[in-house]
Amino acid sequence: MYVLRSSLLPACLLLAFLRLTGAQTPVVTVTNPGNVQVFRTETANLNCSFVSTVPLTVQSVSWYKLNEDGTQGAPFLVYVTNSPIQADANRLTELGLTDRVSFLSDSTSITIQETAQPDTGTFRCEVDPIFPGGGVASSVDTNLTVVVLPQVTIAQLPLTAYVQEDVTLTCQSGSFPASTYNWTRVDGAALPGGATFYEGYELVLPKAVLSDAGQYRCVADNGYGTDTGTYLLTLHDRTTTKPPTQPPSPETTKAGGDEETPKPRTTDSTGLVVGLVLGLLAAIVLAAGIIYYCRNKGSGSSKKAEKKTKQQSAGSQSRHADMEAGTGRPESWEAPKPRNDSPKKRTGVFDTTDVVGPADDDLDYSKQDIKPPGPDGKNGVHDKRNLDGYV
Repeated sequence: MYVLRSSLLPACLLLAFLRLTGAQTPVVTVTNPGNVQVFRTETANLNCSFVSTVPLTVQSVSWYKLNEDGTQGAPFLVYVTNSPIQADANRLTELGLTDRVSFLSDSTSITIQETAQPDTGTFRCEVDPIFPGGGVASSVDTNLTVVVLPQVTIAQLPLTAYVQEDVTLTCQSGSFPASTYNWTRVDGAALPGGATFYEGYELVLPKAVLSDAGQYRCVADNGYGTDTGTYLLTLHDRTTTKPPTQPPSPETTKAGGDEETPKPRTTDSTGLVVGLVLGLLAAIVLAAGIIYYCRNKGSGSSKKAEKKTKQQSAGSQSRHADMEAGTGRPESWEAPKPRNDSPKKRTGVFDTTDVVGPADDDLDYSKQDIKPPGPDGKNGVHDKRNLDGYV
């Protein structure tokens, strides 16, 4: 507004000067061709022309869109002769006309491109004479109607509709001006109540019966065009009584004769499932422990047996090596020390285990008074020898 007022300041000063000098005051008449109707997305041309009793050298042309309450508000476009066009960006934004409105070549008429339904309303063209003599501004209103043709949309019902229930069919369209709606059956049958058609955007079928199933047609008409939608209604029959979800509990009788209704038993299925899961996990852990223990025990026994086998093999190999070396005995073997040079005297015979002497293979039985062992390896008594001088 500051920009608009600053641009009009020189013209106002000139107007005041002309009035002081007694110049003739012009009378301006503004006209237009009438109301304008366009379809959505089309271009709307809002024409404005004027005549004056005195030829005007300087004038201003302002365009407004009236508010819903009829007030004028601020102009969104202003043109002053031989001056740049002034546009109020804030007002254009409020009206949704940014980048869509402009002056035509006559500098009085305007054009609105890509019209939409919110553009519908009353536009005012105001001409204010400035030179010569100034004068009283004159205006004319143009009613713009942006027509939106009907596009029928059938509101869907639940997938299942049952008999003896109220069923409502809804027909909608985003038309402007608003549409009227007519319902009929495609097969020509009568609607509920006996009528062949029904007017209104909702068709109600109270306590529907199976014969109400079929195709219904909705026609929307807003005076500029029509559109049709068809809906297929399917009804299902069902019994009015529902089977019990569980068998009734048996009745019990007290000792005194009073009947007592047993309390329903509830099963904590959640607890049972949790218990089964925990038991299964415990069994798995126990089985894994037993398998682990058996494997470790078997492995330990195998290792011990293998170690013992290795030791025995090593000892056998050592003894075999000593025999091959001629020693006949392992290096660790020590000959037993004699206990006594004299044999122990006993009654009758001596125990040869206490006598240290040459082996049986080294004795010369021909030179000694010693009898060789008998066929059974004995000499009278097992492992006893008769020595000379002893009994």
